Amino acid sequence: MIRNTIGTGKIGESLAESFLRKKGYKILQRNWRTKWGELDLVVQDGDTVVFVEVKTKRGDWFGTPEEMVNRRKIEKVRRMAEVYLARADRKPEQARFTARVDVVAIVLGRGDQVVRMEHYENVYDL
Repeated sequence: MIRNTIGTGKIGESLAESFLRKKGYKILQRNWRTKWGELDLVVQDGDTVVFVEVKTKRGDWFGTPEEMVNRRKIEKVRRMAEVYLARADRKPEQARFTARVDVVAIVLGRGDQVVRMEHYENVYDL
């Protein structure tokens, strides 16, 4: 079961990355690790650095992907984002920016087909 969950998460991250690229976002990092965990995607939307939490499920039973992103999870993402932003080795294009947290929620069906994908922008301002 854990392996399936990990595999589902990686599939979701790849789908979200492709989706955001098509929307014109620049991918800066994928699976950026800190002592609190990892940021799924760090992307750039114009002058905004966006920290994207990706939640992927196979079906909506036992709750939707959106319901998995609670206040505690957003706080964890916020902490990790602050560490990322404090890094001295950021690229020059990230020197002047605003920052926010987005969520991409994905439901997969048979054969890993996307049943539903929602992009929630600015769920938290940094």
